[in-house]
Amino acid sequence: MRKPIINIGLRATSESDDAALNRLRRQIESGHLPVHSRLPPERDLARQLTISRARLRKALEVFEAEGLIWRNVGQGTFVGSRPPPANAPAMLETSNISPKEVIDARLVVEPAVAAYAASTARASDIKQLRHCAARREAALEAEAYNLWDRKFHLAIAEASQNPIFISLFERLNVLRSAPTYRRNPMHEPYRSISACEHQAIITAIADRNPVAAYHSMRTHIASVQATFYSWLETEVVGGLAPARKS
Repeated sequence: MRKPIINIGLRATSESDDAALNRLRRQIESGHLPVHSRLPPERDLARQLTISRARLRKALEVFEAEGLIWRNVGQGTFVGSRPPPANAPAMLETSNISPKEVIDARLVVEPAVAAYAASTARASDIKQLRHCAARREAALEAEAYNLWDRKFHLAIAEASQNPIFISLFERLNVLRSAPTYRRNPMHEPYRSISACEHQAIITAIADRNPVAAYHSMRTHIASVQATFYSWLETEVVGGLAPARKS
């Protein structure tokens, strides 16, 4: 059964655009809007908040990248993070997966999906990749940086137009957001190197070059892997046992 559309409430005459959008954010973050409840369609929501659809769409993109909402084509926009598939195997529970296993899986899967996306990406997909990359590089906080990084990699799966790849990348993003995986990636030279690698991936996909897309993505994930191992070495040298879940 389709979920009923929830009521956001009309914008007060004294509210600015930013205030109206911040009110919507607070309603979501506070739990006032139940998790997985359905927001009004963009046209109706823009009318309720008295803002342009373009302004609303940009705000919803940020909300989605932050995990405050999720979208299902043909069904609508929902509050909270996208739920995992009902038949997701138990072995993919976050508590059973180590950061090393996540990176190893990415090294196998992501280059192949990037190569596939190079043959299927639309102009709108390329635009989304560039948008996510730009937002990541503009981020001032590690959490926002990580959010836009995960959004960038998901956008590659979405460019494949294959729901299986998309579902797989969504699950990888859940695993990547686990506390044992997260590190601060904003230090140099990692940040600059990673930005260049992302641009190489975008260029290869935009040029419809599957071979270049494969190798660009493999280079990038191998770089992530090497950085992760350097973090572990630092922890060991510093007298800290590396975090790992069995």
